[in-house]
Amino acid sequence: MRVAALFAVLAVAACQTPCPSAPSQTTIATFSCEDGSDLRVAFTLDVATVEQEGYTTLVLPSRISGASFRYADNGAALRGRMNQILWTRPGAAETTCERES
Repeated sequence: MRVAALFAVLAVAACQTPCPSAPSQTTIATFSCEDGSDLRVAFTLDVATVEQEGYTTLVLPSRISGASFRYADNGAALRGRMNQILWTRPGAAETTCERES
């Protein structure tokens, strides 16, 4: 009986201990695009922050995609793999971008 009571107390105490949050890793990459523009993108699991000279910085939420990544919102889309991406900004044609070394 004492063992069961001790186990119950330990189980309740374990539930009250906060779990550590997952580390938030950010990967920053720069890309040169076929349309002559350059992108600086900060990737996390949840969002991609896209900076393009002359335009407002966009924060795009992650979308489900097969073996590659895709971030999209309100007509803007960033998809591909880390070395080559397709970038679409609202009102502009899609362009292919290569990662700079």
